[in-house]
Amino acid sequence: MKSKEELIYSLIFTDEVDYIIDICQYIEDYRYDKFVDEIKKVLKKSKVAIIKEKIDVDSRNIKWTLKVKK
Repeated sequence: MKSKEELIYSLIFTDEVDYIIDICQYIEDYRYDKFVDEIKKVLKKSKVAIIKEKIDVDSRNIKWTLKVKK
């Protein structure tokens, strides 16, 4: 399992603006909506805007595609 803190750091402080996040690597259960809400709150507080997002859910993966503006 990957660290949520490392993901948040990357979303806020790196130069990258396009992300494809495999949410299953960060959560143990299938409650991805709570995880997404937590990340969005942190980004908003950090003044990072989500320009475009899409969540793809299938039987094995949950992919969150993001484009952000820092």
